[in-house]
Amino acid sequence: MDRERGNDMRQRAQVIVEFALIFPLFLLLVFGIFYFGSIFSDYMTLNTIARNSAREAAVVTYKDDSERDTKYAEIRARYAKMTLPLDIYTWNPTSDANAFIIQHKDHNVIVTIDAKMNKNGSMLATIVDGFSGDKSDALDLNITYTMYSEDNNTQQ
Repeated sequence: MDRERGNDMRQRAQVIVEFALIFPLFLLLVFGIFYFGSIFSDYMTLNTIARNSAREAAVVTYKDDSERDTKYAEIRARYAKMTLPLDIYTWNPTSDANAFIIQHKDHNVIVTIDAKMNKNGSMLATIVDGFSGDKSDALDLNITYTMYSEDNNTQQ
């Protein structure tokens, strides 16, 4: 009887040790899935902004290049008001002109969006900084969307 009780205690101790070893890995997996989903959500939002603004800019009608650039600025201002769903990335095109650019080049509309990983308050940025030695810019988002412009110049 004492021998059965001793085996039962060893099995309980073994279960506790196994749980203590596996549980942190399980939490790491769960939080990794959460953060990857957050990054992907911000990426998809920025990608949608780039695609929609390029689509609108591709069909702009204009008389000259300055009117085209003015209409591009209106499109940019409209989409610059959109916010990211989560706080993983920082994207503020109203204060950073290089964060969101719409330009016309070689019969194409090129939309460029840059978003930096939010280092204030993001636990993921803190972890990446710790592992990479403050080189978390590898996770910054740089989205370029190119669409053929219809070149609707009414003066041609």
